[in-house]
Amino acid sequence: MGGLRNLDRMERTQTGSRPHPRQRRLANAVLAAAVLQVVAPIATISGPGASPGSGSGAELLITPVGWAFSIWCVIYALAIVQAVSTMVKRDRRVPLRLQLDQIGLYLGGTLWILMAALDSSTATFVALALMFGFAVDGVLTLARTGDELAPRGHRTLTRIAFGLYAGWVSAAFFLNLSTALVGWGVVEADAVGWQLAVVAVATVTLVALVLVGRLAAYAAAGLWALLGIAVTGLSDGTDSVVVAAAVAAVALLVAAVVGLRRGGAVGHRA
Repeated sequence: MGGLRNLDRMERTQTGSRPHPRQRRLANAVLAAAVLQVVAPIATISGPGASPGSGSGAELLITPVGWAFSIWCVIYALAIVQAVSTMVKRDRRVPLRLQLDQIGLYLGGTLWILMAALDSSTATFVALALMFGFAVDGVLTLARTGDELAPRGHRTLTRIAFGLYAGWVSAAFFLNLSTALVGWGVVEADAVGWQLAVVAVATVTLVALVLVGRLAAYAAAGLWALLGIAVTGLSDGTDSVVVAAAVAAVALLVAAVVGLRRGGAVGHRA
């Protein structure tokens, strides 16, 4: 981790405001990976395939309502736009580690789609776990090196694009974990208690990452997932799920406000 940060600093020192050739090559790789995850469904066995966290597998009480997954259209579009922005303009700078996280995240998304076509809850969970790891590392990287993104407009675009992707993947990770637990026979899909516990753990994770990463888009993705869960609860008549989603949404919203205010205070002092 320290080595990558030192490499970033060394490359900026050597090239000034211009991106290092290594960063340019990585920018090309990020764009290729972003496009690959969009066209990957063409190669799936079952036709159009699925998107990470689309609720394939067991129908759970905490699965967001179907229309909530349309957020993937926005996520994929922003990922490509951000990648193009990085590649076509020579003054665009992105930390090396964040570019590696983007590549890992997008390739993980491609793998997830291919695994989802195999209808294996274990395989899809493993792919989502990899994506979750890259998403978390990217959020932490942005928290440490976000000020290295330039210019300001590109910084905002990157924070929105990656934050939205990472936030939705974080929510999808817990959904896929739940689906895998049902597939392994560990729990029952219609039992409420353990699913409420999953929502609680997911909320704590999302809140922690929002406070650390201070990404409004990350919080927005989490809130969208919770809204989808609440709508499912209303449709199923499971009041406990609705209440849990509402409480989680309030906690996440408060964390977003606190995190953004703290980030603004730090930026003002700097």
